Amino acid sequence: MDKKICVYAICKNEEKFVDKWLDSMQEADYIVVLDTGSTDGTYKKLKADKRVTTVVKKPIKPWRFDVARNESMKLVPEDADILVCTDLDEVFNPGWAKVIKDVWKDDTTRIFYRYAWSHNEVGEPQDIFRYDKIHTRDYHWVYPVHEVLYPIKPDFYEHIVDVLDKVYLHHYPDKSKPRSYYFDLLKLSTEENPNDSHVRMLLAREYVVRDEWDKALEEFLEVLKMPDVDQPNKRLVLLYSLFQTAIIYEHFKNYDEALWYCQEFIKEDPTYREPYLLMGEVYNSMKMYTLAEATVKAGLEYGVQKYDWVERSTTWIWWPEDVLSISEFYLGKIDKAIEHVNACLAHAPSDTRLLKNALAFYKEKLKKTEENNNKSSTTKDGVLNI
Repeated sequence: MDKKICVYAICKNEEKFVDKWLDSMQEADYIVVLDTGSTDGTYKKLKADKRVTTVVKKPIKPWRFDVARNESMKLVPEDADILVCTDLDEVFNPGWAKVIKDVWKDDTTRIFYRYAWSHNEVGEPQDIFRYDKIHTRDYHWVYPVHEVLYPIKPDFYEHIVDVLDKVYLHHYPDKSKPRSYYFDLLKLSTEENPNDSHVRMLLAREYVVRDEWDKALEEFLEVLKMPDVDQPNKRLVLLYSLFQTAIIYEHFKNYDEALWYCQEFIKEDPTYREPYLLMGEVYNSMKMYTLAEATVKAGLEYGVQKYDWVERSTTWIWWPEDVLSISEFYLGKIDKAIEHVNACLAHAPSDTRLLKNALAFYKEKLKKTEENNNKSSTTKDGVLNI
């Protein structure tokens, strides 16, 4: 018997996303939406579209993402077997529903797939994660913000299928919406879960977003002391906290500490590019260009793309080329440096630093070098040596 899919979502004032979202989600058997208080035409538009099975308007006060998502799950029809959580600013690649139904077995409880949180100016996906919001009814949402799915029963056995990029969800965030309320929700989350290193790590990251670097460093260092951070299921928390601590020390120009935390990261897992590339940046800042070049090349050799949130958005796009362009320029490999900058510009064509500070500077330096070489190849009487 064919399994039935239900897409469920929450929304508020997202009228401009409705049509594109429904075009993508209409492959499902059901679409249900909880409108948490729109004041634009979102609710009316959803209500009028025949592709929407159910739309209910219900404010959530006080606001929590976990409560809103759990309320939206209640709208899922009884005969739906597979639940798919998306937001209205997200779209799947075509054919996603067939892939899910083809791989879904009677004992499947969850599907992992690709998720691009953002896209750069030329449309390339970045911040690519292994996502997990396709599931059975055996789960519920927890945490006020950065909410996650947990099994309802603690001893529940999960049977997960990973379809890789056969199902790809693309996020196009509304940059006009403020995220300031995230901070208060994160503080609430840490109050509710004071011994959860994952939650504390998220708060530390929010301090970075707010440019509160001292508080971010303090919080990340506390996370690294927490007893649960060494547990296998918290391994990403450990790696992310090590890496972010290194970034913060680089920000403060405390290069020895930055290098130490990069090395600690590599001890834990040498197969991420991130610590190698950051070390390359640090070595460039220290004018140790040979080490910078060698370290970045080591990252290119040993790094394996993980599709998790430890990876930075440009790691697998143009960050290595950027770092190499600087080290190779100062090593006298100006042609190579220009080649690397042009490679960066293919992904970030309007980046001011790359266009003005790097490319123009490198080309001027190359021109002067060629002029000096031409002068030095001329004899004393002005005749060019050939």
